[in-house]
Amino acid sequence: MAAFSNFLNQGSKFLTGAAGAVANRLSAAGLPIGGIFGRQQRTLQSNVGAPSATQDWAVKLTLPAPTYASLFGNSPIMDKQTLGIQNGMRWPVTPFINMSHSASYDAKSVIHNNYPYYAYQNSQVDQITISGSFPVNDQKSGLAWLGTLHFLRTVTKMYYGGELNTGNPPPVCRLNGYGDFVYKNVPVIITNFNVELREQVDYIGVTMPTGGQASSTTQQFDPTGLASAEGSRDAQESSGSVNYVPTDSLIAVSCLPIYSRNKITNSFSLKKFANGDLANDGFI
Repeated sequence: MAAFSNFLNQGSKFLTGAAGAVANRLSAAGLPIGGIFGRQQRTLQSNVGAPSATQDWAVKLTLPAPTYASLFGNSPIMDKQTLGIQNGMRWPVTPFINMSHSASYDAKSVIHNNYPYYAYQNSQVDQITISGSFPVNDQKSGLAWLGTLHFLRTVTKMYYGGELNTGNPPPVCRLNGYGDFVYKNVPVIITNFNVELREQVDYIGVTMPTGGQASSTTQQFDPTGLASAEGSRDAQESSGSVNYVPTDSLIAVSCLPIYSRNKITNSFSLKKFANGDLANDGFI
């Protein structure tokens, strides 16, 4: 019996020593022991490098406020509360962006020479492609999807139909994203956009608050009420007030930076550009 008690005591001392060693290691790492409540824990510090980084740095395509007001001022589809942004569209998740800059040189071939000479021609910012998922999980995000689609359809069309700016090309947008020295108010024209409506995803019904009223139809008496409910739903859907949007889709936009001749002549300077002074003017 005494031998058994000694065995238990030794085992208890071993477990106590092992637990103490584990506790010491956890304490040195600033971690709680076994999730015990009441222990003081260290708070993770934010890695935000600057106050501007706390702002909305998502990728956005917008219009200048006067242009947006003249186009969408009376549009119920472009509701700022549901879109989550003023004057345009915003990718809700981080998109894929492909950008490239190029400098063109013309090769001058010289007879009896081992190496050609290169004459500089020009520089340009090539087409920017932005592609990202657009998840939808409720009424608000569904309306944002509809507003985004409507915005892209609008900014790829010219002014037409007897309005004040008839004959003008599509409006120039502004590209913003990721901070002042990545994309800040870059003037771009939308050359193409693509919306991928996948077949193997769910679609949810989104009701447009200002959708058209259901047309009046003659209905037969139905004691169960099922037929009238089904007919009302069909009439509402046919009027366009209910729209079915995918819970996940891919929206890709191709755009080109565009600058006026006056802005290039009077505002651009390579020295200012190198110093970062032209970031707010949209030069990239």
